[in-house]
Formats: sequence, C-alpha cells, structure tokens
Amino acid sequence: MKRIALLSLLICAAASAQNRGERSLADAGYLANGFYVQAGYARGPSFSSFFDYINTTYHLTRGIDNFGGNASFSLGYISRFHRNFALDVGFSIYGMNKEFEVVDTVSALPESRIRQELNYQSAIFAGSLPVILEFSSKQPVVPYIGIGISIFSLRLDHYRGVEALRDTRTAVGGHFGGGVAVKITKKLWLDLRGRWHAGTSHLLTLEHNSGTAALDFREFEIKQNVAQFSLGFDYFFR
Repeated sequence: MKRIALLSLLICAAASAQNRGERSLADAGYLANGFYVQAGYARGPSFSSFFDYINTTYHLTRGIDNFGGNASFSLGYISRFHRNFALDVGFSIYGMNKEFEVVDTVSALPESRIRQELNYQSAIFAGSLPVILEFSSKQPVVPYIGIGISIFSLRLDHYRGVEALRDTRTAVGGHFGGGVAVKITKKLWLDLRGRWHAGTSHLLTLEHNSGTAALDFREFEIKQNVAQFSLGFDYFFR
C-alpha cells in the first residue's frame, strides 16, 4: 500500500512539474507541445555478412553489394519541459529490396540459375532528448542536437526460386542526430534533420548450414547502421 501511495505521489509530482514547465514556457512566449511529419531518405542497414557469404559461396565474379537506400517517412511528438530541452518520441518506416541470381548447385542442368530476392522492411521507434538552441521566442532559425534510444522492428522476406521464408526480429540500439528548424509562423516550423542509428541483430535466410538438414536455416548478422535525412514540418499546438 505504501509503494502504491509513493508511486502516486511521484506521478503527481511529475505531472505538476510538467504543468509548471509548460506555464513558464508559455509565459516566456515559447511553445511546449507539438508533432512533426517528415519524408526523406534512409540508407542502410548493413547485411554484409549475408552478401559476403553469397559472393564467396557461389563464386560470383560480379559481387552483390549491400542494401542501398530508399525513401523513409517519419511521424513524432515533441514535448518541451524547458526552453532548451525536450522529449522527442516518434517512429519512421522504410524498406529495401535486392534481387540477384546464383548458380543452381542442385540441378543437373548446366548453367541453371536460381533467382533470389530479399525484401527488407524496418520500423524504427526512437526516443531522444534534444537540446534546442533557442534563446529567444522570436529567434527565426532554431538548431538542435540530441541522442537517444532506437528500437528496430525488422522483417525480412527471402525468396529463392519457389521457396519463401519470413523472419521478424526486434533489436535495440542508439542514435545521434541534429537539425535546424526555420519558423514559418509561430506554430509552424520547417524542419531539416539528420539521424544516425546503430544496433545489431540477426536474420534467418533460406541458405542452409552445410552438412545439416535442409530445414536448418542459416542466420546472418545485420548491423543497423542507418543514416536518415528528412525534411518536413513541426506544428506546435500549445
């Protein structure tokens, strides 16, 4: 009972501090809460352990490169508890695709080849504490930097001929980012940002461990070295 009462007091104290922070920001002419919508470009992750294996195993004269880049979309919420500090919580989604052919080592037909395709999708849930370099509510350009935690929700669909395999994983990592916002109006800001994520996970593929049963799928490391660059709008509603 005492623990419940103490937890209730802590929640009330945090809510009271947040309310006081919002009131003090409003009194100084700053906006405290808003959301953002952005679109841009994401590059990564690194699945080199798989591609290096394919290049070596099938003796490819023209090696297969890593995943490249693709469009990404982001949505998030900003809550400022101080003029220069805030909590940023959001998520972004993007996908990558890679197609290639390898020699069919099982078929008796010469020069027989198998088409493979990797369809990779990721959602990144990020929470960060940005340092907002706004020293006046009338400042037209506001730069910021921040660090935080990234949670990756991964899905890989691997197609090889008529075979198909889907693997889903969750990984935890971190990120560093920064950007600059230009005030169009007091509530609407144009926001250009970059964010660099890092983390590690593993994904199953249709490649099999040699000398084992056909269903003993091979697992490869995937490094979440993801760079995101995006442009969008921040809207502060209070």
